[in-house]
Amino acid sequence: MNTFSLKLEESVNVEYCLPPEDPKGELSHLEMGLRLFCFRNNQKVLIKLGKKRKEIFLDPDIILVLEELPEKIYQLLIGQNIELDFPESGFAISFKSLDTWKINCIWQEYGYSHETHKFTLEKVQFLYGFRRFLRDLVNKAVKQGYISDQEKKEFMK
Repeated sequence: MNTFSLKLEESVNVEYCLPPEDPKGELSHLEMGLRLFCFRNNQKVLIKLGKKRKEIFLDPDIILVLEELPEKIYQLLIGQNIELDFPESGFAISFKSLDTWKINCIWQEYGYSHETHKFTLEKVQFLYGFRRFLRDLVNKAVKQGYISDQEKKEFMK
């Protein structure tokens, strides 16, 4: 079995674009708060999957998938397949439930090089690490006032 982890690393102080905006007012306070949090508190995120390691960023990578992560975790928990695509960093990870205890994972890099790596993960360890990362991230957003504690609870359902 391989291991999986997501870990916040050092802060990144490079602003390459303007902060997220919602000129039409279509985003909820939670959605806008999470986007602003990721933008203003940008950090490297280290993904380890077996022997593969990849550094991505809260903004633009995690910010693109953050709002759907609780649902993706739930889908995997009930045996559905999910995919996380990080187009800014040129890779995607597909997760397929094999049974109650195992997950099959395919790591695909695209862009200048095309690589595919396959892993088998322990489902409980994967889900625990994934949820812990998400919970830690959202707790930071609450502590810094980007979202409320009630919004956090709704988000993490």
